[in-house]
Amino acid sequence: MFVNTRRMPRLEPSDRLESDVVVLERARPSHIDSFHAAIESSHPELHAFMDWASGDTPQTHQVTLDVLATWQVMWRERREFNFVMTDPDSAEVIGGCGLMTRQGPGRLEIGYWVRSDRAGSGIATEAARLLTEVALDIETIDIAQIRHDAANVASGRVAEKLGYTETERRDVEVDTPGEAGVEVIWEITQSDWL
Repeated sequence: MFVNTRRMPRLEPSDRLESDVVVLERARPSHIDSFHAAIESSHPELHAFMDWASGDTPQTHQVTLDVLATWQVMWRERREFNFVMTDPDSAEVIGGCGLMTRQGPGRLEIGYWVRSDRAGSGIATEAARLLTEVALDIETIDIAQIRHDAANVASGRVAEKLGYTETERRDVEVDTPGEAGVEVIWEITQSDWL
């Protein structure tokens, strides 16, 4: 097995990550139409677990555009690195994912969602695998995390399939209608990933 002993010195992933299952492209305002359509078509499922989609109706086109613009700023500031997931054959947007620095130094949190009509096909697992690989290849990052509500069983399966270890369960405030109010935290270290 090849072990990369030369990790990336900077906290900034490539703008494009790809595999046979999914392509991750840095989320940009130019993705607005296809990204918004994916959000609209998945609103019932997103509404259950994503606080940014917790309204009774899908967010407006303008709100989605504002989110994409905010993500550009966060990328430049190296606080969040958000991607759209696209189908490798059709280039259709099939979800979103990202790396977030909000858990403090040495850690990157991974988040993901897949368009409802593509859920259950391994896309989230592959996107999380790509993001884990990138996160743990950065010199200053030792731990990748996945966090989800206990009621979101599918997110837990992704972490488990990738070899993450459940490290904590804690009571949290319920923000969305599908949540149980228990946050599950999964982690994997750089040495365990290798």
